[in-house]
Amino acid sequence: MARIAFAWELGGELGHAMSCASLAIPLAMRGHRIAFIFRELRSTRFLRDSEGFDIYQAPVLTQEGRGSPIPASYPDILLGCGYSDATTLGALVAAWRANLERWKPDLVVEEFAPTALLAARGLGVPCVRFGNGFAIAPKAVPIPPFRFDEPVSATRLAQAEARALASVNEVQSRSAAAPLASLAEHFACAEEILCTFPELDQYGNRPAANYWGPRLQISTGARLEWPRGEGKRIIVYVKPALAQLDALIDILAASRHRVLAFIPDLDEGRRRRLAGPGRIVSTQPIRLDALIKDCDLLVSHGGSIAAGTLALGVPQLVFPTHYEQYLTARRVEQLVAGGWLGRDAGPHEVRRALDQVLGESRFLECARAFGRRYPGFSPAEQRRRMVLRVEELLAARILSRSSTPAGSER
Repeated sequence: MARIAFAWELGGELGHAMSCASLAIPLAMRGHRIAFIFRELRSTRFLRDSEGFDIYQAPVLTQEGRGSPIPASYPDILLGCGYSDATTLGALVAAWRANLERWKPDLVVEEFAPTALLAARGLGVPCVRFGNGFAIAPKAVPIPPFRFDEPVSATRLAQAEARALASVNEVQSRSAAAPLASLAEHFACAEEILCTFPELDQYGNRPAANYWGPRLQISTGARLEWPRGEGKRIIVYVKPALAQLDALIDILAASRHRVLAFIPDLDEGRRRRLAGPGRIVSTQPIRLDALIKDCDLLVSHGGSIAAGTLALGVPQLVFPTHYEQYLTARRVEQLVAGGWLGRDAGPHEVRRALDQVLGESRFLECARAFGRRYPGFSPAEQRRRMVLRVEELLAARILSRSSTPAGSER
């Protein structure tokens, strides 16, 4: 069977690792060998079903983003992550190449890992881009901005793209590879699995896009049942660094709501405050398939779990911690399927937002209306189709190798 490497380079959320695992696990069950080359190895401890996979540390720029302006476009992100300097980028590419040459994958699944894409192309290894609308920017010239709450000049876009492209082409030249005419060419791949819907796309509805729907892993994790009681049923997926975490814990603990929470690395004092009659705090991600249909609210930072549960008709309360999550929060707001709170919101605002989303029927009605737009959306069916598509690409890879004259392989 084939060797498939999952590469995650940028972004700091557990959702990146969980999304990779959601595709890697069924592929492994079909006999394929899996490697994770991950930005954050600590995330793998929550991926129980991926035990036995090969694990490698992804190359990461130690001063990532330091001294860079607030990004307004994908090229801006690249400039803050090593693409402003060809020497730095070359070192990152070399590190990615070393990982790939050591493990020798037949296919790389790139999850917000643009430098892995560059390294794989230099080795002749086909790639699948696998991500949400933010991680997979439109392949336009120039790549459009994702910021919409402030003007972004055409000059700034062009300059950022030109700087990043110059570094890429300098790295290309060092390996005698042909220069790229645009940064969009850097993202050419065997397949793009764009995991969102037009209404949730951080770039807005893009023309001729192949939307697969949001990624949502609902069939693995700790099996829990809703606590007994009469209150609303709430699932909480947030980080301990949430500015309003203490307010959220105190409000939920004083309420009659039934709560299932997963807050990784939560300290024991806070865990005891939140846990109690009608409230369960899990140490592992929660299996959602039996819980979603009865869920009245998901509280999260706005990543894949928010988009995925919204597509299944669940109202949202979003606490975005960075701009990508803020874009998701604004999409939720536009759909009237929930609310969101910024970093400066106080306890009174948290209580009011919870009461509003749970108490006003319009949020549930709009969330369910959004779910009805995609009646065929099923995380299990989505995953089945993804596995089949990956195996189609692998079959084509094997066929092309068999038709290559002996001695000409990489």
